[in-house]
Amino acid sequence: MAVTLNKFVVTATTTLPAETVTVTTGEVGGGGAGAAGTPANSWGTTPLTFIKGQIVVLDNGTPSPLYTALSSVLRPYVPGQDDVGREAISN
Repeated sequence: MAVTLNKFVVTATTTLPAETVTVTTGEVGGGGAGAAGTPANSWGTTPLTFIKGQIVVLDNGTPSPLYTALSSVLRPYVPGQDDVGREAISN
């Protein structure tokens, strides 16, 4: 399966409860050892918070479990609009 990575901007501060997103061995991004159908990876044992205005890179082609969990608070990244301001920008 091809991975389709795109930049998105978080439109509202959102906290995912602990282990909201769990990937199973054999799924895209599953990684780790384990029998098929058993949890191989999760997004932490503590809540995960995304801040309004934060830029994230996610796979929306498959789509990834994290993209699915956040899709209601994401908008496409717009070059020239989202990469200007007082914040430090990396090359």
